[in-house]
Amino acid sequence: MKQNDEKEPNVWLTAMKLVIGAVVIITGVGFALWMAAQGPVNSPAQDQAQQEVWKQSPKPPTDSSSWGISKDSPVRR
Repeated sequence: MKQNDEKEPNVWLTAMKLVIGAVVIITGVGFALWMAAQGPVNSPAQDQAQQEVWKQSPKPPTDSSSWGISKDSPVRR
């Protein structure tokens, strides 16, 4: 009987490995998201490119909330 116990892994050991693995993965993802949130919201290169596009555009820049089809009605008049 002792040989069967040695060949078969303990259930609590397998459960503990799964719990530790889940904690490591969740902590890693949380840390990565926290690090991403600490970065700058806008980069200087992005600001410079945006200003160049505004200078080259024939139309003056409009409010960013008015672009796209989000305000278009699906019903034709």
